[in-house]
Amino acid sequence: MRKILYRFFVDFEKEEKWVNEMGAQGWHLQKFSFGRFTFTKGEPGTFIYRNEFISGMSSNEKKDYFEFLKDSGISIINELGGWVYMKKAAADGPFEIYTDTKSKIAYYKRMLNIFALLFIINAWMGIANISIFGDKTSFEFVNQSVGVFNIAAALLIAYPIIKIIKSKRLLEKDLQFFE
Repeated sequence: MRKILYRFFVDFEKEEKWVNEMGAQGWHLQKFSFGRFTFTKGEPGTFIYRNEFISGMSSNEKKDYFEFLKDSGISIINELGGWVYMKKAAADGPFEIYTDTKSKIAYYKRMLNIFALLFIINAWMGIANISIFGDKTSFEFVNQSVGVFNIAAALLIAYPIIKIIKSKRLLEKDLQFFE
């Protein structure tokens, strides 16, 4: 049996938790796309799922990384827009992608750079469309609508930025404490 669910997550960790909860109920992730998750019915708790943001890797780096994951018993479900979902058999024990604090901090920094860039682009485009282009063209309504959309997108992107900054600072504090 197949189930398609539509969910929009701003928090990637909550999304991953939800996918694992679905797996615990016997719904195994087969594919994801923007806001759309396809599951098939199976044995509950068979897999542990992880998502990872891998944007910025070259094709060869990605290929090598996926090969490394495969050799570690990890299956790639699919990749979309820099995000990849993977799974590992729960019987094989815990499944964490970043097992040490320094690598997790580096991962958060990479994500923060991308999200900050997206925030800046959307905020700038929103302000530009509302104030600069908004009253000087015959497309005033369109420009202002696009501007409002960009500002809304920037505000949505601000949430994961704040969460990533807090998580990164907490890890950095732990790292200083244990060094």
